[in-house]
Parts: sequence; structure tokens; C-alpha cells
Amino acid sequence: MQYEDVSIPSADHQPLAGRVYGQLKAKPAPVVVLCHGFCGIQDILLPAYAKAFAEVGYLAVTFDYRGFGASGGERGRLVPQQQVLDVLTVIDWVKAQSWADAERVALWGTSLGACHAVVVASRLPSLKCLLLQMPFANGETLITGRLPEAERAPFLETLEKMQARRTSTGKDLFVPIPKVMSDPQSRAFFERCKASHPEMDVKIPFLTVWEMAHYKPVDVAIRVVTPTLVVVAGDDQVNPAEQGLELYGRIRGRKAVQVIDKAGHYDLYQGRAFDTAVGFQLDWLAQYL
Repeated sequence: MQYEDVSIPSADHQPLAGRVYGQLKAKPAPVVVLCHGFCGIQDILLPAYAKAFAEVGYLAVTFDYRGFGASGGERGRLVPQQQVLDVLTVIDWVKAQSWADAERVALWGTSLGACHAVVVASRLPSLKCLLLQMPFANGETLITGRLPEAERAPFLETLEKMQARRTSTGKDLFVPIPKVMSDPQSRAFFERCKASHPEMDVKIPFLTVWEMAHYKPVDVAIRVVTPTLVVVAGDDQVNPAEQGLELYGRIRGRKAVQVIDKAGHYDLYQGRAFDTAVGFQLDWLAQYL
């Protein structure tokens, strides 16, 4: 399945690199916009899903967030609300294209991208449907959940002090991605990827941890009325299944949840787990897009 590279203009004059999968025809077609996860790039993990959607007749649009991949912006700077704005920028751009049916746009997100999709959907009830893959509900509980109870409050207090110091000095400590995402599944994933995709080997601010701790999609999920499918991995060590289930419980619109047993966070992009996940998602798209 071929794709067309596109450059998507943004309000801050930092163009976003994107791709359109599928055949562009005179008649406008329904579109699925795909949002990748933490420090990801559109070259990795997304193509399999984009191709699967395009093969059944949808157009699929992927993109790199600002500061990552081929997009403009400060390298490695990850601010959730800025990435939400990037998603909104891509949706606005898609709706303005002659090949897109502006009334039939679905939003797909995986991991952190699924969290962004929730926030976007809480602001854009016009989306036809939402596909959330392995989201988290509450960044604070996600980050502190593995710490002993006695260490949680001091850890968060330390982050707040570091953030206050960053605000006053304007200085950031940049570290390799695995220093921030330290779980075994993520460490192994990034080690595999950076050899074949050196653009993944970037440094990010250590206080990205602070950004994640303050990111709580569950707080806005109650405003989501878009038909929503949530897919979680039963053995997810990055965003545990209970996080996705908590988020699912707060969404008000028509919704369904699927738990893929014996699958880790990075298993849903290939093999049995991918086939299962994309099958559920294609059924949802057929029903609502």
C-alpha cells in the first residue's frame, strides 16, 4: 500500500510531516487520523494500521508531532497539550482537503496518542467515531503506581520542585528516552528501534515525567459523546489494562471495550494481537464511519 507524503502547516509555522494512505479519488472519502504514542514517529508501528484501514477503502492519515520525526519544532520537546493542538491541526487540515469527506472523520490513537484522542474528542463532538488503543486514564497514578506508598508523595514533591526550578531558570535537563520510560517493555522497544531508526535516538527533558504526571484524560472523558471503542492489552506493563478500563468507564457516548489477553504493550502492532485488535477496529469503523 503506497502513501503520499504531505506537509501540514501549523499556526506556529512549524510544519508537521504527514502521510496519506489510500487512493485519492474525485469523490471525497471517509478518513481515519492516526495518533502515535510517547516519543513515537509515523515510520514505526502506525503503517500496519494505516494500511489495514486503507485496504478497505478509507483514507488513513499519519503524522509526526512537532519536535519528532520529520516535523519541525524543538527536538524532543513533549508537551501533551501541544500535541493535542497538533492533532487538532491535522484534523482541520484533513477537513479542508478535496479528497476528504469532512463529515466522516474518525480519530485513532495508541498509548499516549489515545489519551490525546480523548482530549480532542472532548472538544470535537463532530468526530464520527473514536478508536482508543491502550490509553491511560491518570498520569499521576500511572507514574507513581509502582512506587511504595511512602515514596509517592515525596517523589511528586521532588518533581514539583524541579519544575519550579525549571520555570525560574529556563534550563532543562535532557536525557535519553529510556531514562523516562524505564519499564522493561519500553526499554526493549526503544533499543530495537533506535538501531534501524536513528531519528528515534533523541533526548527529551527529564521533566517530561512532570508533564505526564499532570496529564489526566479521565478528567475530560465524561465530555466524550463520540462512539468509542477501547482496546487494551491484558499484560500491558506500560499502561496497565485497568487504566484503559477506568477511562472507558468515564466516557458517556456509545462505547465498547475489548481486552486482548496475553498481550503486552508492544504486541498489538504485529501477529495475533494485531490481527485481533485491527479486526475489532474495522468492525467499529464499518458501523460508525
